[in-house]
Amino acid sequence: MLVLRIAQVFYLENSSPIQIPDSVVSELRALCRQYYQFNSLYGDVQRHFRSVLDLLFPGYDRVFQNICNPTSLELLSHYPSPKDVLAADQEHVLSILLHNRRGRSWNGLKLALINTIARESLPDSEATVSHQIAVRNYISLLRTYRAAIDDIQQHMLQLASSRPEHALLRSIPGVGPLTSAAIQAEIGDIKRFPSVKQLIAFAGLDSSVYESGTFRANKNQISKRGSSYLRTALYQATVAGISKQVNGPRNEILSTYYQLKRSQGKQPKVAIVATSNKLLRIFYGVLSTRMPFCKD
Repeated sequence: MLVLRIAQVFYLENSSPIQIPDSVVSELRALCRQYYQFNSLYGDVQRHFRSVLDLLFPGYDRVFQNICNPTSLELLSHYPSPKDVLAADQEHVLSILLHNRRGRSWNGLKLALINTIARESLPDSEATVSHQIAVRNYISLLRTYRAAIDDIQQHMLQLASSRPEHALLRSIPGVGPLTSAAIQAEIGDIKRFPSVKQLIAFAGLDSSVYESGTFRANKNQISKRGSSYLRTALYQATVAGISKQVNGPRNEILSTYYQLKRSQGKQPKVAIVATSNKLLRIFYGVLSTRMPFCKD
């Protein structure tokens, strides 16, 4: 197949020039992919951290909704076990909690809850030291990854906001600044795609048909041949768009389309893929016309 393609290009001059992305797009693409990769690593560390903390300090997750937030990590870096909390200077523990800026009375209740959980906890006494070492190292990793992600994110937004596509994409309800940056990075110049079908294929949202002899599959899945990073950004924007707010869905067009697919018997994941496809068509229209999104 490759030899045939080369022959067609050489003899029939059946070729098109390769469009090299400009330096800003290339830099933004590299940053966005780093962002997703670091987030994946950060998620892995969080899961391992939780599993060890459950053994060292059972019930601690009742204190903080997010045990990896800065206040929680600071507290655990000083007092990683129930025994440490109960033996601690309570004013010092309270001073750490006050970093969340919730006020002294609110954090006083939080302190009481921590002490109650510490008294009720039954940690694994045979491996307390090893668990403390693990928690200390995981805290260091979590802080390092969080700082790296914040740094990458800052540079992403600086580059993305310098391009006119950023404001166009942000005009679509459900598309946040980071999602806009990722979409810009992966799509690049919309002129690379003469039709919306080509963009859909690039995102890997086109159907893949399975055939063998006389067999032809009745249920087709998306091909997933294109950019996985673009599919991830699309998924995030779609979920945000169909989410319900106080005054209704964030993106009425996407929400209506999603509900239509659900009413047709589609499973939630299938309906989201179909809605992502529709959102990608909206992207194409906005970027091609250089006009902000308008639901009317």
